[in-house]
Amino acid sequence: MNWWLKLGCFLTGWNKSILSQCSEASNKHLKKYTSALLILIVLWGFTGFCFAQRYVHAPLWGCILSAFIFVIIVIQIERQIILTVGNNKLGAFFRLFIAIIMALLGSSILDQVIFGEDIKRKMVEITDRQVAEQLPMRLNVIDGQLKELQLNIDSLQRVNEKLNVEIAKEPVIKTVTTSTTYKNILQDDGTYKKIPETTYTTVLLPNPKISQRDANSENLKRLFLQQDKYLQDKIGVEENFRKELASSVGFLEELSAMIEIVTTKKEALIFYIIIFCFLISLELFVVASKLSDKKCDYDLIVEHQLEIKKIALADLQKNR
Repeated sequence: MNWWLKLGCFLTGWNKSILSQCSEASNKHLKKYTSALLILIVLWGFTGFCFAQRYVHAPLWGCILSAFIFVIIVIQIERQIILTVGNNKLGAFFRLFIAIIMALLGSSILDQVIFGEDIKRKMVEITDRQVAEQLPMRLNVIDGQLKELQLNIDSLQRVNEKLNVEIAKEPVIKTVTTSTTYKNILQDDGTYKKIPETTYTTVLLPNPKISQRDANSENLKRLFLQQDKYLQDKIGVEENFRKELASSVGFLEELSAMIEIVTTKKEALIFYIIIFCFLISLELFVVASKLSDKKCDYDLIVEHQLEIKKIALADLQKNR
């Protein structure tokens, strides 16, 4: 058995020992299945690689892993048809349904790669629309914050003006402290008596409103810095908004742009339909081969083995 047949058995799940007993007709069937599978492997390996690279932003090993996963899924799906024993119309119908889904998914991913430059231009148009719709709301929010800040600044400045007038009139405050001491005074009868003496001291202290004014001044500095920040945000709000929109572009955003391109340009729609039809044709290669070709001796041997097993099991049940 040559390497091509061994590869075909590995991909399709055919039994090599059974195939070795079969004719060239079975070998040709296997080669057809292998060729169809290799086409799908290349197609979906490329699709998985592009999807991981473009939308997941995976490193090289991640893109290769994604391609490998896509390939494994496709092989397992095709095996459901290839390894079916007998005619299974329901399975073929289900495979047709899966083929339509896979063709839609594949054409969407491939078209977004093929129409990459057109999608970029369309995304610029979509960004302009989003900026025109949402920018006024963002500016209103910043204006509201600036208005609230200005009210706080004006309030603190009025308070400080009053404090400065009061401080200018009375920069220091006089406070009087008293202290009492007792002295022993000799009395006429020769005894001593403690007589209290009170001392009054005048102390000059800074007006406590100075500290209040200084605290307000610090708050004003903080508010002015915050006001400058909001003004800078207002100046660069459009640029920042555009960067935000550009950084959040993903698969769905590009898909929406692709749909706009397809629905507005006939050339793009025709090309999309061609790719879709091409992909669905590739997806149905194996199903078409399975349903249209006559059974080869490999299929007949497998069905024969199944019938023998059924008879043996039926006899076993009768003898119980």
